[in-house]
Amino acid sequence: MQKGFDSEVFDSQAVFRNLLLAMANPGTIAATDINISCPERLQPGAGALLLTLLDFETVLWADLDPETPEMQWVHFYTGTRLTHAKNRAGFALLTDGEKLMDPGQFDPGTAASPDRSTTLVIQTRGMDQGPQLRLTGPGIEKETFIHLAGITTAFWDNRAMVNQAYPAGIDMVFVHAGRFAALPRTTKVTVC
Repeated sequence: MQKGFDSEVFDSQAVFRNLLLAMANPGTIAATDINISCPERLQPGAGALLLTLLDFETVLWADLDPETPEMQWVHFYTGTRLTHAKNRAGFALLTDGEKLMDPGQFDPGTAASPDRSTTLVIQTRGMDQGPQLRLTGPGIEKETFIHLAGITTAFWDNRAMVNQAYPAGIDMVFVHAGRFAALPRTTKVTVC
């Protein structure tokens, strides 16, 4: 089994701090800044986020089979429960962002319980290429721009539909290698 965090407490605290800063400043690219070795199809940033966010009480859906080395690694270090039902997951891992067309397949929560929504961790093919995305909304002074390679225009259209029912909606964290950027449900995305 490949190693997880060097220090479960300090490494998870560091990743969580960076995630909070990324959620408060949508479109800002953060780094995990830790040493972690993940199985082949799991990028280090995604692995670090999963080890930080998941535990035996959380439910995870992934686009990988539960028997794969990646999912066995995640389960070994977190104890998370896996589900085949997208709408029952508290968290979802997508190792290939190009295959996700409709985030509406996941649970957006309700107006009374927006905290029950699924948080998506989506691996991308890069953060320096691909279509330019214009971001606006809370946490952004006027506007900011980001590139996320391998995410389709249809995905962004469907994301906008899902997040219309605020406070319900889906928060997302996009990952490439050891870096990530958060897009909370309140962030508006325009493909330029």
